[in-house]
Amino acid sequence: MKIEVKQVKLTEVHLPLLLIGLAEETKEKETDLKLTGAMKKMAQSVITLGDFKATNGEHTLLYSNGKFLSERIMLLGLGKKAELTPDQLRVTLGDASRIIRDIGVEELGVSLPHLALGGLSEVEAAEIVAEAFVMGSFSDPYQKTRDLDKFKAIKKLHLITQKKTEASVEAADKGLIISEAVNLCRRLAWGPPNQITPTRLAEEATKLKEFGVKTTVYDREQATKMGLHSFLAVAKGTSEPPKFIVMEYGNPKNETVALVGKGITFDSGGISIKPAEGMYVMKADMTGGAVVICSMKAIAQLKLPLHVVGVVPTTDNMPDGGAYHPGDVVDTYSGLTVEVISTDAEGRMILNDALSYAAKNFKPAVMLDFATLTGAMVVALGEHAMGYFANDDAVAERIEEASKSSGERVWRMPLWEVYDDQLKSDVADWRHLGGRPGGAITAARFLSKFVMDTPWAHFDIAGQDEQASDKGYNPKGSKGPAVRLILDMLRHWN
Repeated sequence: MKIEVKQVKLTEVHLPLLLIGLAEETKEKETDLKLTGAMKKMAQSVITLGDFKATNGEHTLLYSNGKFLSERIMLLGLGKKAELTPDQLRVTLGDASRIIRDIGVEELGVSLPHLALGGLSEVEAAEIVAEAFVMGSFSDPYQKTRDLDKFKAIKKLHLITQKKTEASVEAADKGLIISEAVNLCRRLAWGPPNQITPTRLAEEATKLKEFGVKTTVYDREQATKMGLHSFLAVAKGTSEPPKFIVMEYGNPKNETVALVGKGITFDSGGISIKPAEGMYVMKADMTGGAVVICSMKAIAQLKLPLHVVGVVPTTDNMPDGGAYHPGDVVDTYSGLTVEVISTDAEGRMILNDALSYAAKNFKPAVMLDFATLTGAMVVALGEHAMGYFANDDAVAERIEEASKSSGERVWRMPLWEVYDDQLKSDVADWRHLGGRPGGAITAARFLSKFVMDTPWAHFDIAGQDEQASDKGYNPKGSKGPAVRLILDMLRHWN
């Protein structure tokens, strides 16, 4: 989608559709219409008749019939001014973007002054509009070959203002970069496992050279020499070549932030094989890895003044004659030994090596990991929030602030030492599974053993890798979770 900020009067806008947002108070306060001529008369008419009350998400179409240049006007309800938040506006516009897309409109304008409500400036609105339309109207045929005409798209978005500024143009550009990163994450996370392989993820990471990201990809032989034994234990059962991906952006003299993502490109459960029902969804078990790759792309495009390292251990988890077993004791990059209880708890096996690798080799000020790790987190929070665990309150504060600005809900979970009792092993330093009680917590406690005293947070994004229906700026399929949370956190780092 192309996005342009355009300084022009609304009466001079000549487009297939012009979107105008209105608050509920508009009925009592005529000046809030900010319209003139025929546009004003038609809007006043539907409001006076009670056909449009401007409740949040309500919309109506007005047709020009030669009375003004644009072919249609969409009046979009924004609810009460005082209740309008950045994310509510993002959600409302996201829903509207699909309505506009589905009626076949490929080019439209959005009036920024009409969205500068509830404390929001036009500059803030410009970024929100870009994000909402690019994410909300996302529609990908993937590998479909028939009825492709159903997959309509908005191709150009004009942000209409009476005073174009450098700040509004920059905000729209940022919104486009961020939302395109989310959409790339969606494509990777929801792609078929015979195509989204470790090799494909490595290729996507290598493409980031264009934006100044240095990418190094280690194969099975190199990873063996490096001592990534826990990662490689999971890869023993697959013929698909595993990859240990390391990305680096920015000046190492700047503060370092490490991002680590689970990249299980298909999870059969290994020897502890999963039930057949629903196993196809395990194509998305590499969502954490996609989150990190796509975040690295946007970080570089935004030219953030940080040194950011991305680490993605990626492999299939399959059962064959060479697969690792329940009961195995495995060495790790950290030097600790781990007793394997279930080969279906493979995420923490590849992540522990990645966390230790990032901590030892880059000594980050903060380390964040992202993984579709436990069904326990889905039970706890459903699809409506990411559970996170932090060993540092200052890190947690940054996360909470980023959650507010991005609208990606998070909930801090306990990381108490008492849960270690469930991870005690008779034959190794730790067992990697603590049983069903507190399953997401014991998983986080296990990972905490491998962060080398680094300030760290673990995000269990299980439940965030799929949405069953179109809702707000998240259409059906992968949400592309945590990308905007990461970017908002790092954009406001200083």
